Amino acid sequence: MTAVANLSRPRKAYDLVDADHDYPDWHGPPRRTVLICTHPRSGSTLLGEALYFAGGLGCPLEYCHAGFRPTIEARWQTSGTADYLDALRRHRTDQTGTLSVKLFWRDMQELATDLDPTRFAELATALPEAVPAETYRALADLLAPFFPRPAFLHLERRDRIRQAVSALSAVETGLWRSIPDVGEQEPIGEPGFDYAQIERLVAYSDACHGHWRNFFAAIGAAPHSLSYENLASDHDATVLAVLRHLGSAVSPPPVRMRRQSDGRNEAMVLRFLREQAARAGS
Repeated sequence: MTAVANLSRPRKAYDLVDADHDYPDWHGPPRRTVLICTHPRSGSTLLGEALYFAGGLGCPLEYCHAGFRPTIEARWQTSGTADYLDALRRHRTDQTGTLSVKLFWRDMQELATDLDPTRFAELATALPEAVPAETYRALADLLAPFFPRPAFLHLERRDRIRQAVSALSAVETGLWRSIPDVGEQEPIGEPGFDYAQIERLVAYSDACHGHWRNFFAAIGAAPHSLSYENLASDHDATVLAVLRHLGSAVSPPPVRMRRQSDGRNEAMVLRFLREQAARAGS
């Protein structure tokens, strides 16, 4: 089946993006913000769904990322980043006053350069070691009116190679999540092995998490840290710890998502490791 044929089929949207999942209009700032600070292909949708279906913890989505923002922005009819963030507060703060957002470091960079391009122009390309602590503090101050009283969750995937292969596969197939009967899609293409691209994705993930760690240190934050590996292998215990950290007394809700990793991805991981070892020994 070709990518052209697949592109002609209707592609279902992720249901939590729909207007049906907007909350009644919230007036004033949120009482608190839950920020899932992470990187693509780290289990953030799995964690976000757990918080949403637990109740009282908002609906964490990638509101500020290129994957979701244009669609939501068009639906809310906003103009500019500040207006969009205000609409996000209004439509996605739940009845408890909690606004939950998933953030990749790229989102932080883009928010900063949109809201204050002069002050943060260099943040988009700077490596973690080149960013002074005061820049991270200025970034926190810039976003504080939109994300007040934040509780930080730092979600990492320890196996950076499998994370990179998962990202490569998702980009080429167009399949970012698998939920039976919800947002299921046909692949738009077939993933191909690309050693250099996997290397770049690993390095980019390391840099982004370097920024997150420096950001937390600069602002004196102590995030609740968790890993994709623990979330995948011991979901309920890992989610329970997050719920308790956030002050929720409920039990972890059932999981809707289906694991996407398959033999094809694993074959690419093993091929990468073999080539990496061969290059190191040459």
